[in-house]
Amino acid sequence: MTITAPRPTEGPADRARPLVAWTSIQAGLWIANSSGEFAGMIERDSSGQFSITDDQAHSLGVCASLADAKARHQRLFHPTSTGPQPTI
Repeated sequence: MTITAPRPTEGPADRARPLVAWTSIQAGLWIANSSGEFAGMIERDSSGQFSITDDQAHSLGVCASLADAKARHQRLFHPTSTGPQPTI
């Protein structure tokens, strides 16, 4: 029998975060998708820096590499919607 455990650096907050899929839609621009919803974007500027925004276009900062930008987005992204909203 094999027993599996979470990675040592993975905690409950990490497991609760939504999975984000990234798609490059043009050179220097990546769009994030989480559960079929827009989750933010990363844009490389002319100086080579990567600017990150969330699903409401709020800045999540700037990073020197795409990998760092994706990691920062994963740490800071909190979806603003929790699913379909009731109609009144």
